[in-house]
Amino acid sequence: MNSVRGGQLARIVLGWALLATCVAWVTPVLAETPPDAIIELWEQEWRQQADGTTVYYEKQHVRLNNDRTFRGDFVDPRITYNVATDKLEILNARVLRPDGTYRELPDYSHVQAAPPASAGWPAFADIQEHVIVMSGIEPGCLVELEYRITSAPGAKPALAADVRIDHEYPVLQRCVRVASAKDALLQLVLSGLPEEQLRAAFRGTPRVEIVVTDNGPAPLARAVVGPVESVDWRFANLPARPDEPQSPPWQTGAARLVFSNAGPVDAWLPRTLDELAAAAEPSPLITRLAQEWTKDAQRPSDSLRAIQEQLAATFNFVDFPEEWRPAKPRPAADVLREGHGLPAEAAAVLLALARAAGLPARPAILVADDTWVETAPQRSLVAAYVVLLDGDAGPEIWEARRGRITRDGRWAGHTLLASADGSLARHSLAAWHDADESRCDVVGRVTINADGAFSGTLSLRTSGLFAAPETLRTTADQKRRVTALVRRLLPDAQVESLNVTALAEGEFNADVTIKSAKALEQRAGARWLTLGEHGPATLDVPLPLASTLRRTPARLTGAFDEQINLTIEWPQGWRVMAHPLSSSPVSAEWGQVTQQVTVADGQLTLLRQVRVHANDLSASALTEMYHPINRLRADSARTLVLMP
Repeated sequence: MNSVRGGQLARIVLGWALLATCVAWVTPVLAETPPDAIIELWEQEWRQQADGTTVYYEKQHVRLNNDRTFRGDFVDPRITYNVATDKLEILNARVLRPDGTYRELPDYSHVQAAPPASAGWPAFADIQEHVIVMSGIEPGCLVELEYRITSAPGAKPALAADVRIDHEYPVLQRCVRVASAKDALLQLVLSGLPEEQLRAAFRGTPRVEIVVTDNGPAPLARAVVGPVESVDWRFANLPARPDEPQSPPWQTGAARLVFSNAGPVDAWLPRTLDELAAAAEPSPLITRLAQEWTKDAQRPSDSLRAIQEQLAATFNFVDFPEEWRPAKPRPAADVLREGHGLPAEAAAVLLALARAAGLPARPAILVADDTWVETAPQRSLVAAYVVLLDGDAGPEIWEARRGRITRDGRWAGHTLLASADGSLARHSLAAWHDADESRCDVVGRVTINADGAFSGTLSLRTSGLFAAPETLRTTADQKRRVTALVRRLLPDAQVESLNVTALAEGEFNADVTIKSAKALEQRAGARWLTLGEHGPATLDVPLPLASTLRRTPARLTGAFDEQINLTIEWPQGWRVMAHPLSSSPVSAEWGQVTQQVTVADGQLTLLRQVRVHANDLSASALTEMYHPINRLRADSARTLVLMP
């Protein structure tokens, strides 16, 4: 912090800067404490019988050591099932208190309700939630729960699941059993375990391929199993894997079992797409709406956009876990008439409307690259059911709720799976791994007037994930985008006008004229200009830097490079009481951060760069990033104080 004279205002500002710096550098040291909870026993079983009946069984014994765990699934477990096709049996639900006595549950501790995700929609009224309110909860108690769900033949399209073996709390004993009908052999993938533990789990199992990958501080192993009828695995002393903000999907690092007896992907996918196509049956209502909604469209893509926008505005999109959903989507005519449906049903409606409008459309699915397991395909791993519009420039991907899908911040890192000429076709929407591909640069000059208001011009240059084409289609969209970026740098700025200088796939540039919404804040006669706490890039790439106590990796929207070159000038004779601090350049494997500030001849120039080299960051990288990036967020790095 730079001060012209040793006045009271400068001392206050300097004190704030020192306090912010001290706080930023304090790293709390926490004594080791026992886990809030320990899962002493956890068993799960999936079994399919010869007649198609499926049975799911679960048993948990959980020790609660802290009142932080006195909520949620342990003390108020919720078991969801379909009353029309499933039979639920509560085999045991009680609490062993620390004094050795059991607290059995009275009848009124069992409550039947509709899950919030499906409540209120007539098509899904059979989905019910059995809530068990445990009593006798206190530190040191052991909560016991055991139940079984038996599903009628045909209620489940396949015996399949994506199972987390470990937990955010340590697990002492873990048992997983899976048994398939003899005419539908299982395909399994077990991952996220040390190689020795994985080999021990598969000891004696034929047709096992074990692959060791370098993933983090310790190698993790992945086993792909050939067709088998059943497995029965027991694990002991699984360490806790905490869930933290912006962590990658748990499937990328946790101990995980994926299994399915639905067959190989080249058989499963056509069957899944055929079900969507069959549900997209025509009807007078669908034909009438398709013609009405597309009457003013000139091109096929315009027609599909008109259909999708009308559908998104009038349809109720319902979503809940795959295991609750019916085996097949309902006919599109029924879904459209009832006005609500699941993702697959909404895709079937969009497909039916597109075909009724005469568009060359077909169904497809999107899967997330880091969770999809091709050797054990199943509907729970589908990220989106979509419609492909075949055109001269290749197929366009459309989703009923969100419109056209491109490689933007939401869908990068996904792969399209479609059927083309009877074979499996793939199209990758690659993740944003290259920082030079996604740039967010701001260059400009701002002038503070004698009355404390400011005005100026800025030049925005964005690319990659910062230039999603579907969010920039109209002039209003472009102004909203520019305004959001500008206010991340100058919170009180208003966009007066903009001139778009480049608009293409993955590129958006604009020259902007701005002015302040009000005069700068005045304190003790001085004018204060404070830049935004978060830079423009973090509008699309938020950074999980609230704490230095990070234990798991984090996933960002993408690698990026943000550069700011801002000049601020003020009236002649005004004195600088305080200005943003420069920051020593920091360069590391994860990226680099720098800020240079110069003050001379009635103006200040701020040069800032924040560059992050990867979208997946280790816990140690996040700890290293914490101080240099948070220093830029401190008041001392973004506050200019001027005395007229």
